[in-house]
Amino acid sequence: MNAHVGAFFAHGVEQRSGVARDLRLLALLHDREPTVELLEALRARRIEDLFALPLADERGLEALDFFRAALSEKITRTDRSGIDELAADFAAIYLNHTHRVAPSESPWIDPEGLTAQQPMFEVRDWYRHWGLEAPNWRERPDDHLVVQLGFIAHLLDLVDKPAALLDAACFLDRHLLRWYGSFADGVARRSWTAYWAAVANLTAVHLDALREWLGRSPGCERVDMESVEAEKSRRREAAIAETCASAGAFVPGAGPTL
Repeated sequence: MNAHVGAFFAHGVEQRSGVARDLRLLALLHDREPTVELLEALRARRIEDLFALPLADERGLEALDFFRAALSEKITRTDRSGIDELAADFAAIYLNHTHRVAPSESPWIDPEGLTAQQPMFEVRDWYRHWGLEAPNWRERPDDHLVVQLGFIAHLLDLVDKPAALLDAACFLDRHLLRWYGSFADGVARRSWTAYWAAVANLTAVHLDALREWLGRSPGCERVDMESVEAEKSRRREAAIAETCASAGAFVPGAGPTL
């Protein structure tokens, strides 16, 4: 194994597997409304012990404290009324769009805010590259939060494939991190329960910490996607102008006007 390939194993196998479990736990929290059993299981653990990836900076500690408070019986009740309230808020976020915070990428990236647009097909190509596919894209599109979290967890588990770590970093930059912050902010502002606001916030903090962690490996440095997209837009406009000019088409500002 050469030195460059070996550098991708800077994160130990055990640690990678632990962070993959983190992501699967977060995916589970976003996947469904909490049951009494899930809430009790979360309360039975020290919040700091739930995650393998350390969240030890100020923002991380605040997110853990918020989640701990939101799980308390005083704030999140486990009687029938409390569970029903959590289920209603879950539906408003993830199912019927009452809160108008889409849990998938396309509405945040597409110029018209539509679902199942180009971002979804780009994400699907990533899955296919690694021999995966979303279970049912009509029920839950490929660019849904839960599916994207599961994909990154899968890549982290591929400890014998150095390129998987690089792809995890690239996928975060090109997809999940481009929109998840807006989703989390929307949930924090509009959710009816502290539980879902805390879950959204904790996921945002964890994803940022994950990206920083991945960035310690050579080749996984963070990409400024705003600059990338701006450059792509500039090139498209230049290509259109060149095509129009060569075809003798009218381009505003390119010739005499009345």
